[in-house]
This record gives sequence, C-alpha cells and structure tokens, in this order.
Amino acid sequence: MERVLRRPAQEAGWELCFASSGEAALAEMARQPVEVLLADSSMAKMSGAALLRQVQERDPGVVRILLSGHTGLDVLRSALPYAHQFLPKPCDGQLLRSTLESACNLRGLLAKPEMRQLVGGSNELPSAPRTFIELSNALANPSTSARAVSEIIERDIAISGRVLQLVSSAFYGLPRAVTSIGGAVAYLGVEVIKAIVLSVEVSRMFPLTQIVPDFSVDALQQRGTRVSQLAKRILGHEPGGDVLLVAGLLQDSGQLVLASRASARFGVALSTAAGRKQPLGEVETELFGASHADVGAYLLGLWGLPPRVVHAVAHHLEPERTGTRVFDAAAALYVANLLTTDADMPALDEVPPHAIALDLEFLRRVGVAHQLDEWRRVARAFAGRSQSPRLAARA
Repeated sequence: MERVLRRPAQEAGWELCFASSGEAALAEMARQPVEVLLADSSMAKMSGAALLRQVQERDPGVVRILLSGHTGLDVLRSALPYAHQFLPKPCDGQLLRSTLESACNLRGLLAKPEMRQLVGGSNELPSAPRTFIELSNALANPSTSARAVSEIIERDIAISGRVLQLVSSAFYGLPRAVTSIGGAVAYLGVEVIKAIVLSVEVSRMFPLTQIVPDFSVDALQQRGTRVSQLAKRILGHEPGGDVLLVAGLLQDSGQLVLASRASARFGVALSTAAGRKQPLGEVETELFGASHADVGAYLLGLWGLPPRVVHAVAHHLEPERTGTRVFDAAAALYVANLLTTDADMPALDEVPPHAIALDLEFLRRVGVAHQLDEWRRVARAFAGRSQSPRLAARA
C-alpha cells in the first residue's frame, strides 16, 4: 500500500503515515492530526471496526474508511456504525488513490472543522418510527418481494442513505453507479438490507419531535418525496433526471443531522426562519456557519454516494451560486422546493436579501423561465393529490 500511494501522495501534497497496528495508529494520531484514516478490518489485537469506533470517539472529524477482504454480514454489522466507506482487499491502486483524493476534497463541502466533527460524531440518522416498523415487518415476512421492500425504503431518508452508501462503495465492485433504491435493493439482497436496518435501530425512535418543536421526520420525508417527484417532472428528459428521486429524498438529510446532534440551535433556526419568513438555509448559515444543504452533502460525500447526487443536494438551495448555465438536477430541486411550498411563489428579477422567492434572472440564464407557468400548474396538481396535515421545515 505504501508503494502504491507514495507517488500520488507526492503529486497531491499529502503527508502519509503508516502504522502496524490499531494501537500504533491511535498513538500516531495523538501526536499529529489526521484527516483520513484507512483501516484494515483484520488487524491483530484490535479489529478495523474497533479502531474506527475509537477514532470516531476521539476525533470525529476524521474520514473513516475500512479495507476488508470479505463482504460478510459480520463485517457490515460491526463496521456500519463507524465506517464512512468500504473498500475491497486487495484494492486496485487507482481506486485507492481516487477514494482518498475524494475524501481529502470533502473539506470543500464543509469548511468549518467544528461542523465536520458534528457530522462525523455519529454515522446514524434518525429513522421515522412508522416507516422503520413497516420495513421491519416486511423483512420478517419471507414472501415479501424486493419491490415491496424498495417502496418502503424509498420513504425513509436514513435507510435510503445507508443502502446507497453500501452500493456506492467499491466494496461490491459494481461497474457503474447505482442511483435508484430498487436497483440497490435488488443487488444487495434482503440479508444485507436487514443488516442495514439493524444498524439504524438505535436511532429509530429518536424523539426529535419532543426535542425540536414543530419538526417531524415523517413530514420531512413526505415533503422530500413530493419535491423529488415534482423536480423529475420539471426536469423532464434532460440529463440528471435519474438522480432526482434519490437526491430529492436525501436533500434534507442535513436537517436530520442538525436536529439530532445540535437540537437546541436547530430549533432556534426553525423558529427564527418561520418568524422572519426567511429561508431556513440562511438562518442556519448564521447560526452554524453552514446550511443543512452543506451538512447533508458532506455526509453523503463521506458515504461515497455518486457525485451527481452530492452535487444536487449541495446546491439545491442556491443553484445560481455555482454559475451554471444549465438547468440541472440541483436547479430542478430548487424550483420544486419553492413551488411545493407555494405553487404561486413570487418570481423576481432580483430577490431581496432574506426573502423567499424564485430567482427569475437565474431561470432566464439557464433558459427555462418560459416554462414557469406550466410548472406552477403541475405543482398545483401535485398539491391537490397529496395534502399533508403537517409540513416539515421549508427549504
């Protein structure tokens, strides 16, 4: 491994450190900070999963990658709470280099160290109890089809993220990225899905509604489903439509991170945004130094999800800041979020600071402003078909 990494490390300006055991790795990390840790699952005395657990406790901002020679369920169950990504052993040199390079580049998604530590402090997201129980019952029934399991998973942010985390990793050696829950479930199989469900069991009943007033995991997930479906209609046959259902569901995963790990501040953000009628992302940036889009994209990047999904989540609040002239998945999510909130959302040539409105100048720049009236009509039709008694936090 040292030979494989030496040259790319010199080219990228990395500083490499190698340790012969878990204890030696912890001692080295105590002497100098580390950004990315690559651990072998079958070390003597201390397993790779045990090392990652200690690193998570001591320095949660470290990106944690597990290298394993087999894909057994015992490895998944022990490592899923702590490993951000999985790599096969032996590992192709180019794959190893690209994985580490992507991990090092994640800081561009979330610049503040304290926020990286907040995200890295746990590998779990709270799952909606109703969805979790429904999925557990389905998995216990031997006659349940993979399609039925997929349809349940598609309604849950936490479990969808976990499924895509695994299927996106090089652990399984898929020749191309999988960007649908159905494809992921069909490939992984029911037993692996059961292991993933067990890995989120601790957080499944997390009482977020008691800790954060007016916040509901169920409502957040229902809204994500509506937004992703509307965004897919808006984008039509343009490139990027295949990632929208996944990106739309996961777009607010950062809200789950903030609600479960910084509940008091996130509650203030929700109440402040509602009181001022100001975009939630702006208030979060004031209070945290990052929005839920930044936090969610960073987590999904840690988990190795396809770059197109990460990009869409990262920029779904403000796609115009990328300077793009293409109406892509992030832009479709941006429009769908606002029209799901209000199909008659104002569209302004210049959106005033702290206001919630569609950026008409941006829509003109990417060549879609003329479609806005049709999108409003579609959004009204969507709203008529799926009314929810309780709304999650607005985008």
